[in-house]
Amino acid sequence: MSGAASYVHDVSAEEIAEFKRGLNALDPLSRRIMALLIPRLIALEELGDTEGAIRVIDEIRSILWEGRRTRH
Repeated sequence: MSGAASYVHDVSAEEIAEFKRGLNALDPLSRRIMALLIPRLIALEELGDTEGAIRVIDEIRSILWEGRRTRH
């Protein structure tokens, strides 16, 4: 990145494990949706589009939370 600030923080092993647990709990359709959203999130972050990245993060959160609600 050419001088642009990066908003991605160092990810801890705990955060990675939590993400993997959430991803593994999803149904196949939700996993496919996530597979499309995550690269989009990375591209938006690289472009410095914070608002767009936040919208994608909100979409990802809603998918993960939906997976948690349907398991219980």
